[in-house]
Amino acid sequence: MSQIKKKKKISMGMRKKLFIVFLLILALVFVLIGRLAAIELRSGEKYEKIVLGQQEYSSQTIPFRRGDIVDRKGTILAASTEVYNVILDCSVLTAKEEYLEPTVSALVKYFELDETDLRQKIKDNPKKQYIVLAKKLSYDKVQPFEELQEDEKKGANIKGVWFEKEYIRNYPYNSLASTILGFTTSGNVGIGGIEDYYNETLNGTDGRKYGYLNSDSNFEQTVKEAVSGQNVVSTIDVNIQSIVEEKIKEFNDAYKDNHVKGNGALHIGVILMNPNNGEVLAMANYPNFDCNNAWDLTPYYSQKEIDAMSEEETLDALNTIWNNFCTTYTYEPGSTAKPFTIASGLETGSLTGNETFVCDGGEKIGGHNIRCVNRSGHGTETIKKALMDSCNDALMQMSYKIGANNFCKYQQVFNFGLKTNIDLPGEARTSELIYTLDKMNDTSLATNAFGQNFNVTMIQMISAYSSLVNGGSYYQPHVVSKITDENGNTVKTMEPTLLKETVSKGTSETINSYLESTVAEGTAKTAKVDGYSMGGKTGTAQKLPRKDRNYLVSFIGHVPAKDPELVAYVVVDQPNVADQPHSTYAQHIAREILEEVLPYMNIYPDEEKKGTNANLDITGNIEKNSDSKNTNSGKSKETAAEQENYTGDIFEE
Repeated sequence: MSQIKKKKKISMGMRKKLFIVFLLILALVFVLIGRLAAIELRSGEKYEKIVLGQQEYSSQTIPFRRGDIVDRKGTILAASTEVYNVILDCSVLTAKEEYLEPTVSALVKYFELDETDLRQKIKDNPKKQYIVLAKKLSYDKVQPFEELQEDEKKGANIKGVWFEKEYIRNYPYNSLASTILGFTTSGNVGIGGIEDYYNETLNGTDGRKYGYLNSDSNFEQTVKEAVSGQNVVSTIDVNIQSIVEEKIKEFNDAYKDNHVKGNGALHIGVILMNPNNGEVLAMANYPNFDCNNAWDLTPYYSQKEIDAMSEEETLDALNTIWNNFCTTYTYEPGSTAKPFTIASGLETGSLTGNETFVCDGGEKIGGHNIRCVNRSGHGTETIKKALMDSCNDALMQMSYKIGANNFCKYQQVFNFGLKTNIDLPGEARTSELIYTLDKMNDTSLATNAFGQNFNVTMIQMISAYSSLVNGGSYYQPHVVSKITDENGNTVKTMEPTLLKETVSKGTSETINSYLESTVAEGTAKTAKVDGYSMGGKTGTAQKLPRKDRNYLVSFIGHVPAKDPELVAYVVVDQPNVADQPHSTYAQHIAREILEEVLPYMNIYPDEEKKGTNANLDITGNIEKNSDSKNTNSGKSKETAAEQENYTGDIFEE
């Protein structure tokens, strides 16, 4: 008889122990679940990448779109355009035999690839996931292939091809405003201009696409989208900028084959500014460059000359055309500095405005014979008449009254020697080219008084001049008005920055009246736009070394004469003519620009038209609005004083 085994019963104590163990395990499970949830929340993406990295894995950068640069009215000056690279993933293409022929056939047909070369790449790299077959194709070029891929019947076996998006920088107007805009190199790095100064603003943040092939050869991915850069709205008006550059080109074309074969001048610079807020409406110089092909030297050198250049010489040549003459080039301003000397005297009380000076053709100071524009002398000159005649002798005599201390003080007040901090890169600092009080002697003071022996930049001069004629308010010059996001919403507004008061309103009004007479009756008559009241001053600076007798000529002026709305500054460095020292070269350019810009800006005539300069072209020939040809017989006549003609050196030992 078999013995029946009795089942053992679990004691109550054992049950309690098992229950406690169960609860502990359950608690640990909950803790583990909580921990996993926390990890997922905080570091899920990180660990997902690690997991993906242990599988058949690919990572693709999604490039950001660099922000646009637009003019004050929204016209696009620089934009990033989508282009596509054709990428072949051989590991997918070779996964099934039926994929090969349809894919190769489609690639050859749509992208005009060499079939033999394509097949060889596939054969040599059967597992390679990234082979670039074509670069920088427009969307119109890749769209038909994409549509074929998406066709469930015709494109069912076209596999392993995808399109990598990137952006190329495009400048619709090519060379227009090139030195203001700058350009970009690979990696979205701005070189020069707004592209450089606002590089971080224009750039966004790359995104990334993480992906892998699962066991069914299906591509799965995680995407972190790119963040686009912000847009920059400039103060530049594309129409005004176009007028300015057109007139520079006309002058250059007119004089490029004159005295010596070459260009119309060594440099030409023009700035137009709103004197009441520091906004730059146009800034241009010659030479310039095509922003879409900034490395091209062929407009200025023959291919033979380019081939003969060393690497250093090539870079020097490129820097010459890339540099912004208006902000980086320093020079002696000449007689355009005289209004500042007079303003310094009036502000300090050194001059009352009632003084007279006798000009006998020059002064002998410190062993130097320093000449006036009029070698025989102007005779008795009031302060106003001295400015109208551009009398060096009278200005030197004024400097004795003003004194070195006041003169040096007001050079700093007008910001000479200091940066304006315009929002463009590479602005020259001229502090080492300005006399300090401890180094100023009688000769330096006398020559500084009429604009020689110290250096400025164009942006320094026009900013200071604007304060001189607007009532004394010195605004920081700027070329950008606001920043917007990719949807056009304003992110930041650059409000006008009033830095200081340079002169009193009374001094400003007095100087304005002098400058108005200088355009109406003095050396600046050639710049006069018929029907408009204007103020302005001419300049002819003798360059170093003095013995070479090379000159930089200029005109700076404002419209209207009272309560000005626009200031224009034109500099012509070494006009390509045998007889250089004539400020009329700069005046002609200024007048031609203003004749078109003023009506465009809705600045209306405020004087009766008298036919003044109405028929003169950019060279001074009587051609416009007439049937006469551009001949020397039609050349307008100016007096020596109007031309500021230095026949010989200013300085004689």
